[in-house]
Amino acid sequence: MLQLSHVLNGITVIEIASYIPGPLCTAILAQLGATVIKIERPGGDPMRTLPPLNEAGEHPLFVFLNRSKQFRTLDLRQPADRAVLHDLVRSADVLIDGLRPGALERLGFSDRDLLVTNPRLLIVSISGAPSGHPRRYKALHDLNAQALAGILTSGAGVPQTPGVHVADMVSGLMAATSVLAGLLARSLSGRGGRIETSMLTAARWLNAPALTLALAGLQNDDTLNGHLACYRLYKTADDRYLAVAALEPHFWQRVCLALERPDLVPLQYERSLQSTLITTLADIFRQRSLHEWMAIFEPLDACVSPVLTPTEAAYDGPLNIWFGL
Repeated sequence: MLQLSHVLNGITVIEIASYIPGPLCTAILAQLGATVIKIERPGGDPMRTLPPLNEAGEHPLFVFLNRSKQFRTLDLRQPADRAVLHDLVRSADVLIDGLRPGALERLGFSDRDLLVTNPRLLIVSISGAPSGHPRRYKALHDLNAQALAGILTSGAGVPQTPGVHVADMVSGLMAATSVLAGLLARSLSGRGGRIETSMLTAARWLNAPALTLALAGLQNDDTLNGHLACYRLYKTADDRYLAVAALEPHFWQRVCLALERPDLVPLQYERSLQSTLITTLADIFRQRSLHEWMAIFEPLDACVSPVLTPTEAAYDGPLNIWFGL
């Protein structure tokens, strides 16, 4: 297997960001071998003390995202601390800007000044909304980005607060990708510059299937939204859930045979029968526990999996697979 944990050795990254997107980006870069210097304002990254807290009084996700970094506390409103950052910039390769658009410039760190100090510097910003968007300069969190990207209304039913910070996480991944692309471009041109990413852009990428259909004037495709019996969640006898994703006919056939209902095989895509088919499968799956069903489906390779709790998911496989490279 190709080892990537040292490919960014010798690359120095300055992080001026908080919460999830910027720290996730730099956590990935650190895993690839970069040296990351995290600049915290007095009082620290607010994520440190956001409940729930561990025994050390810090949020476990903060610890996870920042475990391989160096820390500097700087009040960039103070001239002496601004001078420290300028010195750090001279020898850095990347600056992650997780502040509001224009905030760094107001603090005395315009792109022009930064690039005069270090012409090879990559300035990668992670904002709420992209340039040109009417909410560009407004405060924006993950829930706002998901709402504005249509994610919360792409499924069936009433919009609900999501359980996963997808806009935060994916914008961090996009920023990390931007850094890698920027480093490649710099190796060809020898010059740095600013690269922009945003949470809303990331959220729109996640919702691309629905948005592209909307732009084409078509209804949102309900194939993967739980309207097909072969692709949805089912409750088990112990009030747990199975994820059945038997989208291909051969997987669907294995599911039906495991349920001893071969008569259902030809009905997979019969639109007029989906509600009846869903009810039939729901009644069947309610007859056994999650453990009992998985004893049946695990050997079959039929795209059926248990719906795990976060605790179960955290221990599903070796712990070292997290961010494994």
